[in-house]
Amino acid sequence: MPTHLVWFRRDLRLQDNLALAAACRDASARVLALYISTPAQWQAHDMAPRQAAFISAQLNALQAALQRKAFRCCFMKLADF
Repeated sequence: MPTHLVWFRRDLRLQDNLALAAACRDASARVLALYISTPAQWQAHDMAPRQAAFISAQLNALQAALQRKAFRCCFMKLADF
C-alpha cells in the first residue's frame, strides 16, 4: 500500500490545503501527516512567545481534526532542520 506524506510547515489548514487534497486523491494510499517543531530555531529567529503559543494551539486543533478523519499524524520536536 503506498503512503503519501503531507508535511505541514506553515499552512496548518485542512480546508483548501492543496498538498493534502492531492494526497487524498489516491484512495488506495495511506496519508501520513507530519509536523516538525523547532523551538531552538524559533528562538534564534526571535519568534514571539505569543506566536509559538498560537502555533501550539493550532497544532492541537490540527491533530484532533486529522484523527477525526482517521489520518495518521506524526508531530516531532527537533532543535532545527
